[in-house]
Amino acid sequence: MERELTGKVALVTGAARGLGRAIALELASRGADVIVNDVPNMAEVAAETVAAVEALGVKARFYPAFVNDEEQVNRMAAEVGQVDILVNNAGVNRDGTMKKSKKADWDFVIDVNLTGTFNCLKAFTPAMRERKWGRVINIASYVGRTGVFGTPYYAASKAGVIGLTKEVAIEMARHGVTVNALAPGYIMTDMMMGYPEEQKAKITAGIPVGYWAKPEDIAYWVGVLASPRAHYMTGAVLDCNGGVYM
Repeated sequence: MERELTGKVALVTGAARGLGRAIALELASRGADVIVNDVPNMAEVAAETVAAVEALGVKARFYPAFVNDEEQVNRMAAEVGQVDILVNNAGVNRDGTMKKSKKADWDFVIDVNLTGTFNCLKAFTPAMRERKWGRVINIASYVGRTGVFGTPYYAASKAGVIGLTKEVAIEMARHGVTVNALAPGYIMTDMMMGYPEEQKAKITAGIPVGYWAKPEDIAYWVGVLASPRAHYMTGAVLDCNGGVYM
């Protein structure tokens, strides 16, 4: 089981740091070579992730591209070659309420979180379908299941990711390609740790298990979904949220 992904190539978007980095390391620990994707200005941080992945005895490289740019994603697909495991992790958030909402914020979050996922699916899944094997894991959120006050853009984008996951799973089901979503709860990443202490305490009080996940806690389940043995699970949304959504 430990090196069950040996010989496979994984591409993880938004992988320079945070959850994406943890996912890259999880897949590498299972034997996969890893392409670390992130935006160009994350090159220095991404280099550290690449080194950490290589230290696990697999190959790794950094490929800079904005996932919301279809041309850049298509170029990435053409240049990196075979990808067996695609993890659509890249994501952004801007808080707001409908009363104070801004169209520019809506466009930005939807463009990265949902259109970015669409672009990568469109670019990478046809080759998986031809090879009759592939694993796609889209990172959604429990917010896309329930909605959370002040997150209209993010909630809509992640709900869209869930719907897109299910549709593409249907298309790919007879071609050896599974497509699943992972819907995490609160994770100790830089983005979330920037919240005010009072707000974080309030959030923690509402988590049944009483604490936030570490990125590695979520990455583990990406590894499970990427496994060759997970061939009978597709179109699913795996909830890993400490009991926030049941």
